[in-house]
Parts: sequence; structure tokens; C-alpha cells
Amino acid sequence: MSIFGKIKRKLRRKKYDDISDLGKISEKLPAAPSGQQATSELQEEQEKIRIDNLKSKLDLVLIDLDNIKTQNQMMNERLKNIEKNLVDMKGIKYY
Repeated sequence: MSIFGKIKRKLRRKKYDDISDLGKISEKLPAAPSGQQATSELQEEQEKIRIDNLKSKLDLVLIDLDNIKTQNQMMNERLKNIEKNLVDMKGIKYY
């Protein structure tokens, strides 16, 4: 017998003539969910995922708004400093 024949025999599926093993296998398997129950669970899970995605997007928008707010405050401070400098410069008279 060649090497390939030996390998084929090792990899070949075993044929079961005894059906008594099927009962043991079916006891180990969990019961399959009904069609409506499975779809409702999937819909609930998809709804939770969608809500989580919306929350994360809202968080990103809030972060962007906070960044814009701080930038606006910084710009206002700079404008105040520029206005102060301009007022001080008017007080200086050049002869």
C-alpha cells in the first residue's frame, strides 16, 4: 500500500452504523430558539447597537462643541488684549 493510501484511510470519515450515539449527541445540544423569538432578540440587539452608536456620535458632537467653545473664549481674550493695546497706544503722543 502506498503512502497516499494510508493517508486517505486516516483522513476518511468513519461510518457509523450504530444509531444509539445520536441520542447522546442530541441531549448535549441546546434547544433551537423559535423563529419569532430569534428575530425579536436580533431586533432588540440591533436596536441596542444602534442606540450605542447614536450615543457615541452625540458624544463626539459634544466634544467638538466644547472645542469650539474654548476656541471662542481664547479668541475673545485675544481681542480684549488687542483692544487694551490700542487704547494704550492712543494715549501715547508722538511729538
